[in-house]
Amino acid sequence: MISSRQVIAAYDFSRFALIVDIGGGRGRFLADILAANPSARGILFDQPHVVSDELLKAEAVGDRAEVAPGSFFESVPSGGDAYVLKAIIHDWEDTESIAILKNVRRAIIPHGKLLLVEQVVGPPNEGPATKFSDLNMLVMPGGRERTEEEFVRLYEASGFRLEKVVRAIPDGMCLVEGMPV
Repeated sequence: MISSRQVIAAYDFSRFALIVDIGGGRGRFLADILAANPSARGILFDQPHVVSDELLKAEAVGDRAEVAPGSFFESVPSGGDAYVLKAIIHDWEDTESIAILKNVRRAIIPHGKLLLVEQVVGPPNEGPATKFSDLNMLVMPGGRERTEEEFVRLYEASGFRLEKVVRAIPDGMCLVEGMPV
């Protein structure tokens, strides 16, 4: 699995005041982002039986983080200038992904950033690991990996514009950055 530190090394989170980690589990990714960006605050959002502030406190960032339980199919915390979803959207088909992203769109500030950390399927004969992951997603849990063009369509259907894809993350992962339209 992709290391949060690899994502942080490839992308500048320092411009964000409030980072909302959607589907962030126990908070490893958010804890690492906050540790690397001491002026930022964060909200860790996940299902009530999953989310906890234990790791955030253990990593000495708990004073700058809030835990919010809920379902991203219903709503997400509002007011963030960055919403990160790490390896979340690939678990869902387009209909469910759009529902999640529309909830983010309703919550994000006007000039905020949507940041998906996902594999991006490349052109033919490139990125075989991502293509294998896509096949695995289709056969096992559902969901899928997407091409850049598919992310463009997903963002447009959700009220975002894809700004750029940061491909400098090892293991075939990318950061797909968008902003509200």
